[in-house]
This record gives sequence, structure tokens and C-alpha cells, in this order.
Amino acid sequence: MRPSRAIPLLVALVAALTPPAVAQANAAAVNPAAKSIAMAAALPAYDVVSIHQNKSEGNWSFQTTDDGLIAKNCPLLILIQYAYNLDSLDLISGISGPLESAGFDINAKLAPRDGATPTKFTDDQLQAMLIPLLADRFHLHVRLVPKVMTVYELVVAKGGPKLKLTEPVTHGSMNFDFSGNDNTLIAKKATMSELAGALSAWAQQHIVVDDTGLKGEGDFSLKWSSDVAEEQGGPNFISIFTAIQDQLGLKLQPAKLPVDTLVIDHAEMPTEN
Repeated sequence: MRPSRAIPLLVALVAALTPPAVAQANAAAVNPAAKSIAMAAALPAYDVVSIHQNKSEGNWSFQTTDDGLIAKNCPLLILIQYAYNLDSLDLISGISGPLESAGFDINAKLAPRDGATPTKFTDDQLQAMLIPLLADRFHLHVRLVPKVMTVYELVVAKGGPKLKLTEPVTHGSMNFDFSGNDNTLIAKKATMSELAGALSAWAQQHIVVDDTGLKGEGDFSLKWSSDVAEEQGGPNFISIFTAIQDQLGLKLQPAKLPVDTLVIDHAEMPTEN
């Protein structure tokens, strides 16, 4: 099994504020929900699906495999966030009641076709194929509603990047360590889009959009001070903004951009099997 990727991001640039070519490029990168919906429509459905409500109080987990996905005690909101490729739960609204707190075990697989070579699906495709599964088993109905929000654009700082990226892109891992007075991010074979996705997960209320124009993947690390250290103050405090510029040669700059939010119009407890 391989762990699922960090759930990456959204937003379409305002044409009046951005050159058309840049706006068009960012539109695809920052509206992943619409892209995932279109992708799901062109993909096969999972052949074998098992769903059970998990009534334990343990942690949840989610993994993709070569031929499907496995979720343990996973909340529906997390499943929706992953299926539609949204970085923040704040972008989803409309779910309440028992469904909001329930966890589910899901095992979904694609059966091999007789005499055919098994099709290799990407993580993005396995992710999008969760959309019709949720519609079928949870009777999920959603709609996309654009909303202007404050986001951060990840750009190259003056002086150029301080990291080396190489091709081809194989996708690696991002590991966070939030302990003591320091926060640490260690990336292995990560793209700038994946870095933006990881920073979005850290920022929580602010989406980070990759606008660096840098291609390829690389190994790098980032270290900055925690919220506890910020409250304590002192000369050793390093903000995330300073760390990104000094250590990676990149920059986070705020912008007001339209973001697709997901409104849930209907959802039901699934029939178990």
C-alpha cells in the first residue's frame, strides 16, 4: 500500500489583476473540485465496495492501493474532502447530525478484467473515483459555489529559488513535526504543487496556491517557530514567511481570489454490506 497524497488545492485568479495566461494556468490548479468531477465521469466505477460504520473511538486512516482504496473509521467529511481534492474542511458546508460525527470503514477495489492487463490508475484517478461511490452509497448530492477568499500565492522570491528540482515527477512524501518551539517540514521528491498543498494543510484557514512556475520534484526541509514560540517572542522567533524566503528562496503573498466551495444538499447513512 502507499499512503494517500496530501489533499491539494484551489482557486482561480482574478483576470483583472492577473495576466490572462497566468489566470488560465492557475484556474486549473486552484479549482480541483471541478477537475475531479470531470475526471470521475470518464473513469470506471469500483467493482467491489464494502462499507461499514465504525463505532470505535480510535483514529481514522486512509490509504490508496494499486487497485483501490481502504479507509478505517474515516469521517464522511474527510472522504468528501479527499474525493473532491479540497485542502480544507472549511470549504465544505451543509452536513450535520449523525453523519457529521460517524466514522466508516470502506474497502473499494477494481476487479481485473478477464484476459486483460490490469489498468494502472493514478492516485488522482483513484481519488476522483470516490465521487460516484459517495453518490451511490451515501446518496450524496453537492454543488460548487464560488466564494472570494483570502489565499496565499507561493511565488519565487527575489534572488531566485534555493532548492533544486529534477524530472521526472514520481511524487514522494511530506512529513510534519509540530513539537516544542519548532515546526519542521521534511519533503522527499516533492513538487511545488505538493508543497503548496502541505502548506495549505498547515495554514488551515488560508489556501496556498503554487504560482512559482517551477517544474519537477526535489528534497528539501523547512523549519519555523511554533505558535507557542510566537507567544513567547524573543530574537530566535522565525515566522513561516521568513523561513520560506530564507530557506527555500520562495515567498508567500496574500491575494483575494474566487475559490470553489462545496455545498452538501443531501447525504444519508449508507446501507452496510
